Amino acid sequence: MLLIIIKRLFHGIPVILGVITISFILMYVAPGDPVLALVGDYYDDATLDNLRHQLGLDRPLPVQYGIYLQRIATGDLGTSFVTGRPVWDDLAEKFPYTLQLALAAMLIAIITGVLLGVFSALKKNTVWDKLSIVLSLAGVSAPVFWVALLLILWVGVYLQWLPPTGYGGLKFLVLPAIALGARSMAMLTRLTRAFMLDTMNEDYITTARAKGLSERMVIFKHAFRNMAIPLITIIGLDFGSYVSGAVLTESVFGWPGVGRFALNAIMKRDFPAIQGSVLFMAVVFVMINILVDILYAWVDPRIRERITNAK
Repeated sequence: MLLIIIKRLFHGIPVILGVITISFILMYVAPGDPVLALVGDYYDDATLDNLRHQLGLDRPLPVQYGIYLQRIATGDLGTSFVTGRPVWDDLAEKFPYTLQLALAAMLIAIITGVLLGVFSALKKNTVWDKLSIVLSLAGVSAPVFWVALLLILWVGVYLQWLPPTGYGGLKFLVLPAIALGARSMAMLTRLTRAFMLDTMNEDYITTARAKGLSERMVIFKHAFRNMAIPLITIIGLDFGSYVSGAVLTESVFGWPGVGRFALNAIMKRDFPAIQGSVLFMAVVFVMINILVDILYAWVDPRIRERITNAK
């Protein structure tokens, strides 16, 4: 297992280097000047030159890139132009909120999606099955921001069941978690339904029923356990995207996480905050994918042997 972890870590290094390089280049290709964003409407050329020198933006790009790599190697993501704080401190402050939202969204998606998928498979070709299919297709197709706005409008404003935006107790978490997890919920519903329909006709399911086991035991102990690999795939990839890129959801609901922090940095041309956020999200995504690979190997010994023997 240790060999698998080491191999996956080495595979992630080129990805991280690519993200560092591309994010650095894009900062200077994109239109706008961070210095102008800082000084506001009243400034002179001397002020601009002085501020650009203080921020190190007057140096050649290769020099700036080399300094940036040196800082990253020491764990320094730079200092935000806007907050004046180390970017790492800002990210460490915001990340628990994003993690909380991601965990809640994935929990809702897993419970609801799996149960709906099993129910739809057991009620095949009924009205409930067709309704489940329509809802899952809508969930996959609908953009996150559109689902979020509908939830705010109907549940938060018209019905006033839950707070539409902001951060507070558990009631503030429900709507953004549903909006963020809607797509995963739909994907898990479709996957579970398709898998259950294929599995319920297998010989070992027939044997389990012949032994007199209850239908619940047949479904969740025998049929469902073989669904571990596809479930881990969807859960791992979607959870990685939640943790590393819940920009739209956090922005619409005013959630104080990493995604909203990154969007504010982009709006204000805060180079260190943008680069630090992108790098942080990329590292989190890579680490979650490594964790998914480890879970693959733990669940299925054949995958563990294949990864171990791979050159």
